[in-house]
Parts: sequence; C-alpha cells; structure tokens
Amino acid sequence: MSFLSLSPRNIQYTSVIWHESGTRPGVRYATKRISLTQRLELARGLHELMAKNEFLQAGSSLEQAEASIADLLVRRLYLNWGVSQIEGLVIDGRPASVQSVIDSGPENLSNEMIAQVRSELELSEAERKNF
Repeated sequence: MSFLSLSPRNIQYTSVIWHESGTRPGVRYATKRISLTQRLELARGLHELMAKNEFLQAGSSLEQAEASIADLLVRRLYLNWGVSQIEGLVIDGRPASVQSVIDSGPENLSNEMIAQVRSELELSEAERKNF
C-alpha cells in the first residue's frame, strides 16, 4: 500500500536579492523584495514628493531649483527604502552602509542601485497582462 505524505514542505523565501555591482567590482548590495506593505509605504512617500516636484517644475527658476532638490529626495528615498545591505565597500575607513553611500559614496554606485530598485518595482510585460 502506498501512502502519500500530506505534510507540507517548507518553501524558502528570502526578502532580499543580492546583486554584484557593475560599476564597482567586488561590491555587492542587497535590494529588498517588494511586499504589499512595502509597495504601499514607498508609493505614499513617492506620491508626496512627486506631486510637489511636478508643481515646482512648472514655476519660477527658484521653484525649479526646489524641484531639483525634490528629485534628489526621491532618489534618496529609493536608496533608503530599497537597499538593505552593502558589502565589499569601505568609505573613509569604515564598512559602507546605505547612509554612508548616500552621504559620501560613489555616485555611480548610487545610480546603479537606484536603477536596480526601480527596475524591480516595475511590472514585467507578462505581469501587466495578468494584472
């Protein structure tokens, strides 16, 4: 007689994805996998900043300067929200953190990490069709 085991298998899930840096060989960073709560949290922060940004871009040169600041704040939000760990990078004698990369790290690495976070937030063509 054959018995089928009905005990569930544990499915492993990690909440981050590790990436090797393309701009800084030897550096790797972890981006957060999106959850419903995280998507909501990020959307709220982005909505607030982007609404202000659109309003300012239409205004005077002073308001447009403020819009540039708002753009930078959005970029910082992506890094703070989406990157959880950095390995293989030392800034001013200390192991790099997300905050130290924002404060004094290489801008090309920041740009790479922001692009990675944004790409993971966007739905693929197949996901859009099923949505």
